[in-house]
Formats: sequence, structure tokens, C-alpha cells
Amino acid sequence: MLFRLLETAVRIEPLEGDGLTNVLHLVTLADGRKAVLRQPKVARDLPKFVVPGAPEVLAHNGRGDVLVEYVEGETLADALPVSDEVWRSIGRAFHRIHRVGLLHNDVNLYNIIVGDGRATLIDWDNPGQGNPLDELAAFEEHLYLHGTALPQAFWDGYGSMPDLNLLRTHRIAGCIGWLASEDWQEWEDDRTLKPELLDRVRNWRKLLAGWLADQFRTDYLAAEVAIPQHRQRPEHRDEHRGPQHGQ
Repeated sequence: MLFRLLETAVRIEPLEGDGLTNVLHLVTLADGRKAVLRQPKVARDLPKFVVPGAPEVLAHNGRGDVLVEYVEGETLADALPVSDEVWRSIGRAFHRIHRVGLLHNDVNLYNIIVGDGRATLIDWDNPGQGNPLDELAAFEEHLYLHGTALPQAFWDGYGSMPDLNLLRTHRIAGCIGWLASEDWQEWEDDRTLKPELLDRVRNWRKLLAGWLADQFRTDYLAAEVAIPQHRQRPEHRDEHRGPQHGQ
């Protein structure tokens, strides 16, 4: 038995979900509470601090197995499209953690549970400190992989909107970093990954590479337009000059 608390469980069943790195079970405890048992496929360390507003951790061990409070609702990936009210609640959820200097560090759409007019970020395996723009750019990137984008309602809930050109720069940097990471090979080597999940991450990689190529192609075309315009400037100045000596 992993945890003593599981001895009181009246039901343990596989949890249907889209975990790429965890094996998930839904646990019903004797007192009626529901919890999620998350077991990483590869042992890892758990965070050393408590995150305000995160689901309560009921038990954990040194391998990285964790029994955590179950949050009712749907993942954002399954709930899309959602109302402006839901987007505002998601923006508020991000604002709550960013204002205390924390990042979730894994803001894929399966780690956001929405329901009853509220949003909860789950799976706090890798929280840390950093630039909120990196996290916002990563969230924007994951939304793109699901065929949507951040609406104004999200920024209304978040409380402010960053410079969008700066956000794009962070997204380009993050996209390069993700494409260069070992995630893709690890997923290819994972024999427990369902074929539909493997197809999904392969498609993600194609979409990311295509989006990144488009960003540089757009910048290059803009530069090509700017260069001829710059070269025309001396001619424009000649049109406005007065008579030259000797004329």
C-alpha cells in the first residue's frame, strides 16, 4: 500500500485523462472525499513548498507519488469553447499565483479545471519563480495547439495586458526551447503512451515548427519591405531641396 490513507479507500479506479507523464487513479475515501492518485512514470522530487490555492496534497512519498484533492469540473481542453465568464476566472487564477511571484510551469490545458464559475490550476509538480511573461506565452502557445487564442476576457480577469510584441518575443523563445527539449524523444520512447496521445504530441511538434517558421518568415518579409523604403529616403529629400550651387 502506497499510503496509509489509501487503506480507508472504498473505491480505486483508473482515471480517464490525458496524462503524458503520470498514471492516474480516482480514489473515493471512506469519509466520502475524492482524491487523485498520481504516480509519475519516472521518479521525481516533489515541490518543497505549499502553493496558495493549489489542491490540497493529502499524502506523498519520496518517489513522487502523490494523493491530492480531487477538483470537480472539466479540463479546459475538454470544455472549449468556454464563456467570457470562464475566461475571466482563468485570468484571475493566473493573477493569483503571479502576484505572489510564482509560476505553475506546466500550463497545458489539461492542468486547468473549470466549473461552477471558477478555474483551478492542478498538477503542481514543478512550480517555481520566473518571469510571468514566459508562462503567459506558454499558455498562449498551448491554446494555439488546441486551435484557439487568448481572448480579451482573460486579460480582464488577469487585470492587465502586457505589450503584445514583448509577449510574442517570449513565445518565440519558449517555442525554440520546447522544440529543442528532450520531451519529444521521451514520448516516442514511452511504450505505455496510447497511440492517440503519441499522434497528438507528434502533431503538436509539427504545429510548433510551422508557427515558428511563420514568425521568422513574417519578420523577414517586413524587413524586405523596409529596406527599399529606406533607400528611397534620399530621393525624397532631393524633391524638397532648394536650388543647388551651379544650377
